[in-house]
Amino acid sequence: MNESIRDYLKRRVRWCLAVAFAGWLVFALSAAAAHGKPDPALIALGFILFGGAIAAMQWTIRCPKCGAKLGQTIAMQVAFSWGSGPQVSYCPFCGVSLDEPWPQPAGPAG
Repeated sequence: MNESIRDYLKRRVRWCLAVAFAGWLVFALSAAAAHGKPDPALIALGFILFGGAIAAMQWTIRCPKCGAKLGQTIAMQVAFSWGSGPQVSYCPFCGVSLDEPWPQPAGPAG
């Protein structure tokens, strides 16, 4: 599979945002469906899902070359670069092109 760095970043950001949205939905629906007495366990679950997903996006999305945290800088711009606006094309820390192939782990020799 020849996945580019850009594709990898998009996939990771979208997964994190999907989990964050699910957490927000659990949080909001548990409060709305309770009719005055929300279940604290569901509210806590929604909060943990939402906060965990956002924290994971900030800490785990990194440049494969220099290891810089891209979740704090360019991850959202890379994942949602629709339209005719400027696109991010490189890591702001080391300059690696986001269109280069994602580094594959070394397989067994043989």
